[in-house]
Amino acid sequence: MVLNIKRASSLDGATVNVQDVLKPFDHQVGGHTPFTSLPNGHLLKPCVERELYFYQKMPKSLKSIAPLCCSTIQGSSVSTFDDSCVNCRQHQLENVVIPESIEGSPILNKRKLSKNFIVLSDLTYRMKSPRILDLKLGTRQHGDQATVAKIACMTAKCQSTTSAALGIRLCGMKRPPSESQNQISINKYEGRQMGKIELFLALQQFFDVPENVLELVQTKLLAIRGVLNDTERVRLFGASLLIVIESEIKESTPIENLVRIKVVDFANATFGGFQGDNIYEGKDEGSILGLDTLLGIVKR
Repeated sequence: MVLNIKRASSLDGATVNVQDVLKPFDHQVGGHTPFTSLPNGHLLKPCVERELYFYQKMPKSLKSIAPLCCSTIQGSSVSTFDDSCVNCRQHQLENVVIPESIEGSPILNKRKLSKNFIVLSDLTYRMKSPRILDLKLGTRQHGDQATVAKIACMTAKCQSTTSAALGIRLCGMKRPPSESQNQISINKYEGRQMGKIELFLALQQFFDVPENVLELVQTKLLAIRGVLNDTERVRLFGASLLIVIESEIKESTPIENLVRIKVVDFANATFGGFQGDNIYEGKDEGSILGLDTLLGIVKR
């Protein structure tokens, strides 16, 4: 995939094909910066250079539990990975326009993210009514590059929420309405106020799904746990577990297409030898604790 990315403010009245303009991603429930949708099941995510480099250097073991990353973009430089999807390897995407509403975002300007992007697979792609859960994973969120003030802030946040004791914290949740259920929407601020009981009740509502779907959730969570249990010197500081489940289940829908679970957000994550970070021996016990907590909730 080759992206000719332009800023809407730089077009000086030029005619733009509306199909070329990035569209807002309607299913985002967490994160600091807005994602936008690209064709054929891809998302364009603004990111810091560190996360971009993490995807470029990510160990093979972690790639299996992360969303597929097809390309990284630094200014006008686009790098497409050898293991990107067939569509990205065979097709060229031209004249992608970043709307002024996105390029002018105070968050983007403050964090200087507007020149760095990653092209990721959209876990909600072709789902008609996805229920989406974003759980902050692990007992520590700050990375080795954090300032003293940032370390203090993030440590206090972990200690005052369910992160420290349970290894997970609710960062965003959306369950669409149905004939028998009202819509449920929870943001990260509400998630920070939850104790153990409130968190468990919210997750039980999210995982109110047929038994065969819940079994698939367990299988996928166990697979991620297995990867982390077998991987040394990895720490997923600040990462999240993103769980997407299709609510509209039809008999013709393959069961494997109903549940997608991946680890996302690697801006603070590290592995042995990455960018001069500290070397952490052993397994990421904090993230494994979070997965064990979640597995205890979804098992019936």
